[in-house]
Formats: sequence, C-alpha cells, structure tokens
Amino acid sequence: MYKVLIWISLVALAILAVKTQLLTSSTYGPFKEGCMQGEGATEARCECLAKYVHKHFSDNEVKLIMAGQVSDPDFKQKVEEVVRSGSQSCAAE
Repeated sequence: MYKVLIWISLVALAILAVKTQLLTSSTYGPFKEGCMQGEGATEARCECLAKYVHKHFSDNEVKLIMAGQVSDPDFKQKVEEVVRSGSQSCAAE
C-alpha cells in the first residue's frame, strides 16, 4: 500500500514540475507577440515557433535572444539553426 502512495506522490510531483516549467514561461507570450509582428505571420505558425524555441532554450536564453544580447558566436549560430529549423518545421504544418 505504501508503495502505491509513494508512486502516486512521485507522479504528482513530476506532473507539477513539468506543469510549472512549461506553463509559467515569462517569455512565451512576448516571443509569440514579436513573431506576430513579422511579415506573413499567422497565429498557428507563431504558436508553433514559440513552442519550438522554448523547447530548445530556457527562459533566460530566450530573454537574451529577444533583447539581441547574444554575444557568444557558438550560441548565436545555435540560435540561428534552431530558429531556421523551427520556421521550416512550422511552415510545413
């Protein structure tokens, strides 16, 4: 019986951790709004791109990207690759 309660607790804790990490992003909305300002942007495409970018970068990294404060050349290249592949992936949907 105790094992069942422990498993239920662990699953609930994992769900809580995932939920707080994904649903409390402070950059998701602003990133999507910025995307919507682009030419030919659609709600669905910007939603897809925001999810894709936030899957690859943390909130702090997205803040730096949005502020244009990426100075490391390797990180800048990674950002360009992720945005490019995310744009292609979202355009195909």
